[in-house]
Amino acid sequence: MRIASNGGRSKLKGLVTIIGLGGMFIRTNKSQPFGTVLKLKLLDPVAAFEAEFTVRSVASNGIGVEITKISPENEQRLKTLLLRLKA
Repeated sequence: MRIASNGGRSKLKGLVTIIGLGGMFIRTNKSQPFGTVLKLKLLDPVAAFEAEFTVRSVASNGIGVEITKISPENEQRLKTLLLRLKA
């Protein structure tokens, strides 16, 4: 699944390799510093959603982000996506 920034100062594009209710790992060649707040949109044809994330870990191949703000509608889209991935 692809992800892209949805506004804000920090621009980011990447590939989501791990995802859960609390956050995700994004493979990207453009790292962000620990604590950076990002507004991101997951680009999935079935259950796209957007939320605010905070960078919680930085690795050579990407970043780990925590969901820090999400609307109830987008949270439901995330849950739908996770159920689909589990099946």
